[in-house]
Amino acid sequence: PQAAAGEAENSPLPFYWSSQTSFCHYARPNAETARCFGSDRRRVPAMGQPWAAGNSEGAPGRLPLVLTTLWAAAVGLELAYVLVLGPGPPPLGPLARALQLALAAFQLLNLLGNVGLFLRSDPSIRGVMLAGRGLGQGWAYCYQCQSQVPPRSAHCSACRVCILRRDHHCRLLGRCVGFRNYRPFLCLLFHAGGVLLHVSVLLGPALSALLRAHAPLHTAALLLLPWLVLLTGRVSLAQFALAFVTDTCVAGALLCGAGLLFHGMLLLRGQTTWEWARGQHAYDLGPCHNLRAALGPRWALVWLWPFLASPLPGDGITFQTAADGVAS
Repeated sequence: PQAAAGEAENSPLPFYWSSQTSFCHYARPNAETARCFGSDRRRVPAMGQPWAAGNSEGAPGRLPLVLTTLWAAAVGLELAYVLVLGPGPPPLGPLARALQLALAAFQLLNLLGNVGLFLRSDPSIRGVMLAGRGLGQGWAYCYQCQSQVPPRSAHCSACRVCILRRDHHCRLLGRCVGFRNYRPFLCLLFHAGGVLLHVSVLLGPALSALLRAHAPLHTAALLLLPWLVLLTGRVSLAQFALAFVTDTCVAGALLCGAGLLFHGMLLLRGQTTWEWARGQHAYDLGPCHNLRAALGPRWALVWLWPFLASPLPGDGITFQTAADGVAS
């Protein structure tokens, strides 16, 4: 028996989960196991090994990002068309024009930088050593990932993996918002709202000239239902594009502003969206501590430059609570 135990210890058995039988089983991958589990058998990493599941997102997972990129390209092309071939930018003096160009460059660099950081940061449990990190203290077992997951983590059906300190799944960018990419997500909301508002101001003179050429009822229809006005043949394709892009920019700026206000409230309270919906305040340590926990020690400066070094104090696995003030 001791020899057999030593052999088993030196040759660990792979771990399998079967949704048909609804139980976990340690077995060798032989023909008998294949007959027992059928096509539903899956091999997963053993506890104590780094999470090694591959990215199972395919084309459907990248589709939201593709659509968002196409819309952003359409906004950029419409803005370039209006500024170059249309009425041009609003009349400004040399100093005001230079400040406007500097603001546009600042907003664009921050927008692209935060988008890159958001997409490059993996908020999931992949590559995270989860064994021996206080199992049982608020931990749970995820049957989809077949792994123990720490507190505040949750499984995302779209990403097909558990996310550390999961907040929500961002449909526009096709990625979950979690512990590692919450800071670029907040900065992205801030600068995206500013960019869309800036674009709306630049398109304002051209849209105003277009609206003055039509009756009030037609103007209201063009602002609210540009597709319907296009189908009736009352406007050209270029005029429709101008009204549609301006409408979406204004709506996007309002949406980013509302999202920033909502997540700013959660940030100050130390909550995720899931915890806010259930009225949980276990991790609220005060506004200052909550800001440092989510944005790092330079929380007031990260809004100005995406590549500013501001390391997060935690690891996304253990969190300090308001109840006992210790990691749990």
